[in-house]
Amino acid sequence: MKKRRCFERIRRWWGQQSIRQQILLSLFIVSMLGIWGLGMSSYYISKSTVEQNYKKSHETTLKNSRKVLDMNMESIIDVTRSFLNSSGLQKVMAEREKDGSYTFSMEEQKVLKRVAEGLSSQERWVNFVAFMDLKGHYYMLSNINVGTYDFYQYYSQHDFQEDEWAEEVRSENGKEVFFGDVILNGVDNKGFSIAKYMINPTTGEPMGYVVINVSSSLLARSFVNENEGYETNEYIVVDRNRGNKLVYHSQTLKNTKEIMEAYQNEEKQEKYVFSSVYDDVTNWELVNVVERSELSRESKLIRNFVLLFGVILLGLSFLFARLISKNITRPLTQLEQVIDKVGDGERHITEEFDDSEVGQIGQKFKEMVNTNLELSEHLLSAKLNEREAELLLLQSQINPHFLYNTLDSLYCIAIIHGDDQIADMALALSNHFKLALNNGQKFCKVSDAVMQIQEYMKLQNIRFRDRFELELDVDKEIMEERILTFILQPFVENALYHGLEPKIGKGKIVVRGWKNEENLIFTVTDDGVGMEDISVLKTGYAIQNVRERIHLNYGEAYGFTAESGRGKGTKITITLPVKQGGK
Repeated sequence: MKKRRCFERIRRWWGQQSIRQQILLSLFIVSMLGIWGLGMSSYYISKSTVEQNYKKSHETTLKNSRKVLDMNMESIIDVTRSFLNSSGLQKVMAEREKDGSYTFSMEEQKVLKRVAEGLSSQERWVNFVAFMDLKGHYYMLSNINVGTYDFYQYYSQHDFQEDEWAEEVRSENGKEVFFGDVILNGVDNKGFSIAKYMINPTTGEPMGYVVINVSSSLLARSFVNENEGYETNEYIVVDRNRGNKLVYHSQTLKNTKEIMEAYQNEEKQEKYVFSSVYDDVTNWELVNVVERSELSRESKLIRNFVLLFGVILLGLSFLFARLISKNITRPLTQLEQVIDKVGDGERHITEEFDDSEVGQIGQKFKEMVNTNLELSEHLLSAKLNEREAELLLLQSQINPHFLYNTLDSLYCIAIIHGDDQIADMALALSNHFKLALNNGQKFCKVSDAVMQIQEYMKLQNIRFRDRFELELDVDKEIMEERILTFILQPFVENALYHGLEPKIGKGKIVVRGWKNEENLIFTVTDDGVGMEDISVLKTGYAIQNVRERIHLNYGEAYGFTAESGRGKGTKITITLPVKQGGK
């Protein structure tokens, strides 16, 4: 529905444009769509090509890096497996009984040190080597300037076999397990760990654990860095088996958290391009990442050049078409402006037109408008004067002084003779005529109009023996507002004669009035017989006269509405402006 409304607004707006503007806009839109389509297609094609070439190139680079990494890892694994053939190591790890101590004896430590030094001396990437038997004894050899006190202090109070890594290593039954961080507690060092559950090759019995911490420099040296001129080109290592945990990243890597979220969620990869290979030895993923915006830089240059060239051509063609159309449509534009002025209420047109065909039409239009506007003003003034004259004629038909004196005489005679009913009727009739005639004034206060209704109903109740009830609910704040005379009483009279009089029994009329923003609202409601056809109400002379007077004095926006139904009574709602009559 909203799309339909939007389309309708666009269609109406388009229809309101001049022929010249429609031609220019059509040319502009078609040209812009063509240039935009050409620019965007060239951009996306070149962008896709660059990304695919980049991925292929760096997948090859990552495969070479994987070979270097596997070679270093396999070297450490081979040396570690050679420990198992050491009779000294087998004896220390298998024969020591659980004695409440968490360290090996001095002689046993010498054996373990020789084995650990054999590994660390051959592999310069090894930071430390730790041996742990199944009886709770520990030994660590650090190959860097880091003490081992915290390590011994921690495991003197904790059983390493309760650590999560121990259970995972034990389940592999002798196979090396790679961890992306330092798994031993009490060791403050960066790098990654290789852990192995040692099994005696001779007896097949488990001997304990060995944990090797390897420097992250090994991973850094494994990558064949080929930035190829890209500033955001970086390498990372991710542990696939442990929730894509980040194992390694270069020190220059920025937005690490954002990159990892994008790597794990394809919906967030619009900013980055990833290339990756899987390493079977470590079960790790070697990944290259680069910002997509940097790859698309050349594509953007191509797109921008095409768009710039197209905009230049579009601008030149637009200016050329504008100059030609301007000369053709100038008289038509001039005529359109004159029509707009007339629509805005311009009363006298002074525009001068040229001698072209459109100019001659404009000249005739100007003469016609000036003549018609003058005639309309005269006609409106004459109609208003005619209606006012009719009202004044009705009022002047009664000699007010003669009428007032006569009614006052009747009132006095009735008082002298003690006939209160005739006295009340004479007084009510006198007040009613005074309020109706209003000294010949066009406007009266709301309070006077309300009093006129009261006097009228008093007369009718004398005539109909108090058969009718009147309820007034008019806000005090509007009593001093001024409205047209003889506006409310005709509706009360209509309610009485056509609603209540045909009704059997008593009847009630309710008159309400209040202020609603800049309007005065009055309602006249009766509980009479009602009517099925509301249009009958508008055919009466008095009601029709009221409607025309409201329109003439207040405008077409004001008037009255009616609601009725057979046996349900009638409700009239009158709407008048607040400020029109003044105070």
